[in-house]
Amino acid sequence: MTVLGDVFDSLNAMSQWQLLLAFIAGIGYTLAQGSLLSARTRTVIAMVAMSSASAFVALGATWAHSAMLVAFAVAGLGAFAAIAWVSGRLLGFSATRRAGAAHLMHDGAGATAEPDAAVAPASALHARAPRAPMVSA
Repeated sequence: MTVLGDVFDSLNAMSQWQLLLAFIAGIGYTLAQGSLLSARTRTVIAMVAMSSASAFVALGATWAHSAMLVAFAVAGLGAFAAIAWVSGRLLGFSATRRAGAAHLMHDGAGATAEPDAAVAPASALHARAPRAPMVSA
């Protein structure tokens, strides 16, 4: 049997704990790579992902096969991110992001355009206009 066949056999023989650790490692790696969370949170999640991947390798029947599965998962997530990035560049999604920043034009003293919802600070988005008091008849 080939080495890849042995890897698939060890994949079929995994316990629920190994599958849970693999899931935590994969989700943790994905969250640690994105910019959805703060830098400190990403660091904590990266450590959780590394420890989960290490425990996954340690609990495997053959550590080499488990390490290969972790490497395949990281490479697969990297390939997905690369394909998504290239597709976004080819379809022009990055141009729409730059067009939103083009609204701010400077004419010596400062910005001339009014901020819209795409470039307004978060505090301005949540501000409400004062309401007139309701009068009952």
